[in-house]
Amino acid sequence: MMQRLLLFLLIVCFLSGCGGTVGTKSEVIEIGWLERSVFDKPELHQFKARYDTVVLDRDLVGLIGNVNEGVDFLVFLGTWCGDSRREVPHFLKIADQCGIAPSRVRLHGLDRAKKSEEGLAEQYNIKLVPTFIFLKNGTEVGRITEKPNATLEADMLSILSTAQQK
Repeated sequence: MMQRLLLFLLIVCFLSGCGGTVGTKSEVIEIGWLERSVFDKPELHQFKARYDTVVLDRDLVGLIGNVNEGVDFLVFLGTWCGDSRREVPHFLKIADQCGIAPSRVRLHGLDRAKKSEEGLAEQYNIKLVPTFIFLKNGTEVGRITEKPNATLEADMLSILSTAQQK
């Protein structure tokens, strides 16, 4: 009886993600503060593939480059999430093309319940991923949640233009 209970507990632990891996062996869930180098992992190849293939609206990217000063970016994502795999590389490519310093873009990985040990998801009221929060002097001036209303470039430009007027 005790052996069956132990086997059951091991199976539950494996399926619930003990040890940092959930689901299949190739699905990696990264939680907490992340460096961009995390996307170099073979298991997260979708992020690099999307970054390499996304086509930017060059006109809007140029305008974003003119209005992004003084704004920092906090990006909540799920490495397991299709929307994050689509939008986060797009966002990072825009940031790179606009000359936004990597130190101004902070990435925070969440689990499937959209939680992290630091409690930041609760602090910033994160319900969906990805969520891009735009901060000026530490105060939120806008956010894009899950997917843009128009395009990522257009939504970013709108938020950043408004932030510059404050």
